[in-house]
Amino acid sequence: PARGVVIESSLEKGRGPVATILIKSGKLKRGDILLAGSHYGRVRAMFDDKGVQVQEAGPSIPVEVLGLSGTPGAGDDALVVANERKARDIAEQRDDKSRENKLAQQQASRLEEVFSQIGEEGASGEAKNLNLLIKGDVQGSVEALIESLRKIPSEEVRVRIVASGVGGLSESDVELALASQATVIGFNVRADAAARKAIKESSLDVRYYSVIYEAIQDVTDAISGLLGTEQREEIVGLAEVKDVFRSSKLGAIAGCLIIDGAVSRGLPIRVLRDNVVIYEGELESLRRHKDDVNKVEAGTECGIGVKNYNDIKPGDQIECYERTEVQRQVATEVPA
Repeated sequence: PARGVVIESSLEKGRGPVATILIKSGKLKRGDILLAGSHYGRVRAMFDDKGVQVQEAGPSIPVEVLGLSGTPGAGDDALVVANERKARDIAEQRDDKSRENKLAQQQASRLEEVFSQIGEEGASGEAKNLNLLIKGDVQGSVEALIESLRKIPSEEVRVRIVASGVGGLSESDVELALASQATVIGFNVRADAAARKAIKESSLDVRYYSVIYEAIQDVTDAISGLLGTEQREEIVGLAEVKDVFRSSKLGAIAGCLIIDGAVSRGLPIRVLRDNVVIYEGELESLRRHKDDVNKVEAGTECGIGVKNYNDIKPGDQIECYERTEVQRQVATEVPA
């Protein structure tokens, strides 16, 4: 009897589950009862690598097999068994064991997630997850997508795959995504009628892709969105205090020379002495000769009044800077 390994599997319209199997020993013939992973069935048809239908296949020959009850996983063992009843019993046992393992993994991940969230909440006050449910046309694409998404680097946002599989989106997939608050990614697959209705009623976020790069880029953008924004400062001008004048109305007025960039009214400033910040505040006045101005460029002299600060001295520097809020980004390398 033939033994082999599943290389790939897919769910094709009009053909049903299709498994590509590499025969390792024996001969696989049309009509044999084949057990592959937790799926079984009578071999209805076989096709070689050129798409030509064949009646049997020997060692080292890869063939597409039609007739299985579902799509086995890549790497699953495939073997011919004596009868359909035996195949069904073994497949059911494997299915039960797989379901138990999957449930145990889910429970373990939930406990791990709870402990992780407790730790993160203690450190930062908030834990962030990006939950994804992935369905694809073939097992290889799904595995490649999952592996690429998990490699997106971020210490604050975790990509969590709540479920994955081969075939179109079903109503149960939609229900699972809603329960786990997951975004659904469909790679070369679409939702069936019942799933489309459920999606429409729930406004679930479902995204369809045909290029892995685009899916990775969108998830990276989503993680960047979860990371939020950060404040960045840019020094726009630097003035050097040449002399200090006293005014009964305005207090100390610094006679300055703009040595770099420009000083603008309305932007925050810092007073530096020996390159050490001694005061942070804002401009009270900015004058060129006797005129109030909004901006003074480099190489120009001006008078600067610092609001609520009179201890300014010749030799001090006044730094004018601008705060901007930018979206934090995730730096990642994705396949071309």
